[in-house]
Amino acid sequence: MASLKPAYLVCGDDDPKIDAWRSRVRRRAEDENGPGALETFDGRADKPEIVAAALMTLTFATGDRYLLVDGVEAWKAGELDPLEQALAGIPEGTVLVLVARGKPLARLAKAVEKAGGEQREYAAPKPWELPKWAIERAAEEGLHLDGEAAKALVASVGTRQQRIAREVERLAILAHPKTQLSADQVRRLACSEAPQQVYDLADALVAGDRGASLRLAERLTGDERPSKLIFPIVRRLRDVHRAAELLDAGVPESKVAGAMKMPPWAAKRTLGQAKKADRDALARALCAFAELEIELRGGGAGLDEDTAFSLTLARAAA
Repeated sequence: MASLKPAYLVCGDDDPKIDAWRSRVRRRAEDENGPGALETFDGRADKPEIVAAALMTLTFATGDRYLLVDGVEAWKAGELDPLEQALAGIPEGTVLVLVARGKPLARLAKAVEKAGGEQREYAAPKPWELPKWAIERAAEEGLHLDGEAAKALVASVGTRQQRIAREVERLAILAHPKTQLSADQVRRLACSEAPQQVYDLADALVAGDRGASLRLAERLTGDERPSKLIFPIVRRLRDVHRAAELLDAGVPESKVAGAMKMPPWAAKRTLGQAKKADRDALARALCAFAELEIELRGGGAGLDEDTAFSLTLARAAA
């Protein structure tokens, strides 16, 4: 996105590519204008007229202005008049990004084109193309999978791209410092739905999302003993807390990966979480899990495992 157009219509059913596009827009807006610079809207709740009014609102910002509207597939063709007029006179230095899951309205695509913008369409790979897609995704994470290993991965975790992408990240972590896994190794390491959600739970805790943490934990503890979930959660908390400490100590981002003895791609993800995380909240969460370990070893109040785990999650995400 070196030379930006005034409007983009990003559409299709390749969710990882669309999500990556959205992330790049947010990063560019925040790099240029600071945190929170991206103005966001939800097409399922915000009608075209609301977005049109926002486009025409004057601001005192000195840099380019970025607006992102997700879910525009919910709009109706008859609602587009105000937005078409706004696009025709979109102010210089304004970039509007419209995201549609699936096929967008033809009238909306035409309005974007008339405004000097462009449509970017990303189609998800067909089921038989997923192993090749998995190989390419693994290569981005520094992991080599041959054809048989990629087929084993898809067979193990299913055909959802997001699931495959998350599992590739996990396999790359487990394989490090090795950079290649065989089909048999993938079959042994590829996780089921429940263990995969442990990493979602860890991310929710790092973000301080109490509701999501408790919902995920409720699903997980139906199939797994809480004690089996603790290690990946604490590891993620420790990694993000350490990255935050290094950043606060003035260590350049480019040096954090080496200081943490992590591969660059893993450090990049951890750094992104550390920048947004509440330092005190991370420390409290780690203390809460340390106390949980004491409780589970018989040195606490004698709570049962499920109760102790639930209380720890509530404290850690508070």
